Amino acid sequence: ELTVSMQREEIQETSVPFFGMITNDIGCIKLKIFNENAGRDVKDAFDSLKRSNPNMKGLVLDLRGNPGGLLNEAVNIVNVFVEKNQLVVTTKGKVDEWNNTFKTTGEPSDTKIPVVVIVNSMSASASEIVSGSLQDLDRGVVIGQKSYGKGLVQVTKNLSYNTMLKVTTAKYYIPSGRCIQ
Repeated sequence: ELTVSMQREEIQETSVPFFGMITNDIGCIKLKIFNENAGRDVKDAFDSLKRSNPNMKGLVLDLRGNPGGLLNEAVNIVNVFVEKNQLVVTTKGKVDEWNNTFKTTGEPSDTKIPVVVIVNSMSASASEIVSGSLQDLDRGVVIGQKSYGKGLVQVTKNLSYNTMLKVTTAKYYIPSGRCIQ
């Protein structure tokens, strides 16, 4: 018999469970979800890799199994590698108010280092925005399997009995005009 004392607390889990060097000159960042700190976590991981490995010649951004998440974090991650004011994604719907453009807003960490993005059949939504945008903006090469294809903008509406309805309002289009749906 074993008695254990525990204290409940909220655990802040990072969106980047791993980053490191996979060879002497190739870094890797694994991003598992686009939560509210994903852009900062990827930027911090990348900056740390560059500081500790000044001869790094390339980066692998691993988005396999990433189901997506917050759109603004996808834009922030693209901004790590792309200049300010670059188009990342547009949304187009049947109602004009659902049409939006999203551009990078900050200064990038690096615009030269080659980036390879790995995706698989479970990479969806924001993962596809990041991989497609980096590809369209000639900042990355996408390898792996065909991704999930979730290119819909969805909003939630509160209903009675503490329930919600998810409504599709628009589709995502990456810089080349391709819809990821």
